[in-house]
Amino acid sequence: MTLAQVIAIILAFGAGLAWLAIQRRSVTAAKIARGLLVSYVTIALILVLGELYFRYFHADTEGRLASNNWMARYWAVNSWGYRDREWTPADYADKTRVAVVGDSFTAGWGLENPAERFSDVLANALGDDYAVFNLGVPGSSTQEQLETLQAFPALPVDAVVLQYFLNDIDYTALRLGLDTISSNMTPITRESYLANFIFSRFDTGFGAEYWELAYSRYDNFAVWELHAEELNAFAQYVDDMGARLIVVIFPNMQDPVRSIPYVDRVAQVFEARGNVDVIKLFDAVAAWNPQTVTVSARDAHPSVEFHRYVGELLYEQYFATQQP
Repeated sequence: MTLAQVIAIILAFGAGLAWLAIQRRSVTAAKIARGLLVSYVTIALILVLGELYFRYFHADTEGRLASNNWMARYWAVNSWGYRDREWTPADYADKTRVAVVGDSFTAGWGLENPAERFSDVLANALGDDYAVFNLGVPGSSTQEQLETLQAFPALPVDAVVLQYFLNDIDYTALRLGLDTISSNMTPITRESYLANFIFSRFDTGFGAEYWELAYSRYDNFAVWELHAEELNAFAQYVDDMGARLIVVIFPNMQDPVRSIPYVDRVAQVFEARGNVDVIKLFDAVAAWNPQTVTVSARDAHPSVEFHRYVGELLYEQYFATQQP
């Protein structure tokens, strides 16, 4: 049922009550209708005000309609299409260039201030001799991230930080025609901001069912072989450019221990190429308080604090010894 159909039913019901309230054939029916009409107007007013509030004022980052408001407030992109500062050739001339590539984790989904992302924390630590570019694209696959890097206007770069999250294999499965868990949203929850908000309170999103399916993709020979090819293609492109590749692998942020075998499997693809610059974050996520490691209980993206931790870890582990 669509939002327009629901509105039509509500209006028709109200019109029926209004007619009963003013008709004179049955005094009892009119009295009951007048009482119901008061309740109807009250409920209708609450629904209208609720819809207006969630449509124009409420903002969060759970991937529902409210994220439209959140993006309108906090998401701005540069002329290259990335959530990053505006760059000119003079800004990065004669500087060591670092490209940070990834999905919504890199772009800073859930962070109102992009300066709090791990890429920006790294940039601040490195100082003015470095230019750190954030090329995060929410919802992008490994293959698309390679295309992003290949099309980057400021190539060549000296180092590439690839951020990987364990849902990246979903896109490989789709390439092979395999289904993913589809949303059970109805037309009204897609159109009404109030209904969408209520739906999001009960929808598990990246719940246990999703993660078991995701892990099964890694155990599927055909899917994993193709995904390993995608990872190797990315690494090979960076190698051919003569740049250093650093890989940061985020686990299941809500159950990091369960995801250890799959984080290791991804890491082994790069380690088999002789690339030892790999950070596996499952131990760190497991050690953190679940209430502070993610944006919220419903948004499993890294929190401001964990972004800071990752940025500082990158600097200390791979760049600090190179600083003058």
